[in-house]
Amino acid sequence: MNMKSIKTLLIAVFAMVATTVSAQGPQGQQGQRPQRQRMTIEQRAQMQADRMAKSLDLNEEQKAKIYDYHLANYKKQQAEREERMKAMQQGQQQGQRPDFRNMSEEDRAEFMKQMQEQRKAQQTAEETAMKKILTEKQYKKWQMQKKAQEQRMREMMQNGERPNFGQGGPGGQGGPGGFGGEF
Repeated sequence: MNMKSIKTLLIAVFAMVATTVSAQGPQGQQGQRPQRQRMTIEQRAQMQADRMAKSLDLNEEQKAKIYDYHLANYKKQQAEREERMKAMQQGQQQGQRPDFRNMSEEDRAEFMKQMQEQRKAQQTAEETAMKKILTEKQYKKWQMQKKAQEQRMREMMQNGERPNFGQGGPGGQGGPGGFGGEF
């Protein structure tokens, strides 16, 4: 091999290595994004208010009410989550996450029924709050967006895709009207 061939070969090898390293990204694994800083509840409420303001053409008063609504919800969710974690650390499950393997069919069905009722109550409360804040036209548009989001979630779950709550982009809530609380 002559010197020119060796240089060409080294350049080609270097280019392949550089391409491979850059394709893998900062974590060294292809397709994974670096971890993002976890948003505060205030930031999450602001993000929801901003998204809704943009997609529903809210005025400043409505946007402030939406922010307050989401902030109160997120604070409540955080308190409930902290309470569950505290109970788990103390070894008290308090029935929050039962072991379905050791549960009878009747108990499992009852637990699932309670969870559905709890979720339905949350949805009803959210709809009531939105009816008070939004105009009739905005409320109808919000309902349509919410149904479309639920359909996207169903499709993702059926396709085995993992939702990316609050991260935006594919699978997230970053699309038009992609707003909603935690599921």
